[in-house]
Amino acid sequence: MKNLSFIVFAICLIFASCSNDENSQEEDSKMYDDIIEASLANSQTCTNPEEWNITGIGAKGCGGYAGYIVYSKKINSDEFLAKVKKYTDAQKSHYDKESGIGYECSTAKEPTGIECIDGKPTLTYFTGAY
Repeated sequence: MKNLSFIVFAICLIFASCSNDENSQEEDSKMYDDIIEASLANSQTCTNPEEWNITGIGAKGCGGYAGYIVYSKKINSDEFLAKVKKYTDAQKSHYDKESGIGYECSTAKEPTGIECIDGKPTLTYFTGAY
């Protein structure tokens, strides 16, 4: 009977852990969507790249940003960057809780600037030889 109780407890623990992972992924996805919406990158027309900034977002298991996003200088930058930091810290926290097996350790290429292409702020990257 003790073995059966232990097995039931173990199964409940596994399901609770999986449920927490799914909730974390849903929360992360919602946070990311909120950040993209707040950036105005999809809703504000880009006519001047000087009206936009770049920030790193997310975290890789081995360190570094998962990517980079543009955001309008017309928004409250401090509030926006606090949201990005909260999201990035949550990503780091997920990696801290995991074993490290299967981490994708390549780093996102850092953009060199912003261009307005078809009315959208678009990240640019160095493409020449060093």
